[in-house]
Amino acid sequence: MSMAIIQTTDASSPQAKLGQDMLLALASLDLNPQLVLSGDGLRLWLRSEANSSDVQSLHKRYAMLELFDCPAPWVNADELAAHGWQSGDFIAHVEVLDADRWRDKIHSLSNTLVY
Repeated sequence: MSMAIIQTTDASSPQAKLGQDMLLALASLDLNPQLVLSGDGLRLWLRSEANSSDVQSLHKRYAMLELFDCPAPWVNADELAAHGWQSGDFIAHVEVLDADRWRDKIHSLSNTLVY
């Protein structure tokens, strides 16, 4: 896999929806993009954020990823620990990466789009 969408903005930012649109467009072309959640982008995948109408809409659209063969989103273990979150706090499975694996996997990507 070489294409990734890195989401770093919160749901109120137009960039969050643009990133999701690009992710779903690439998935629909069977390019199987890698979703990477970092910073405020982690909240886009959090189950507890579903009471926000912006996040709820994004969650419904993220559910469409199940129709495609996309890998689980990557999240950084240090970021989860800093917030006190667990992988079970998210709306679907995530791949939690330690700092070394995070760095190696991010550097292995040939194409990244950051939103």
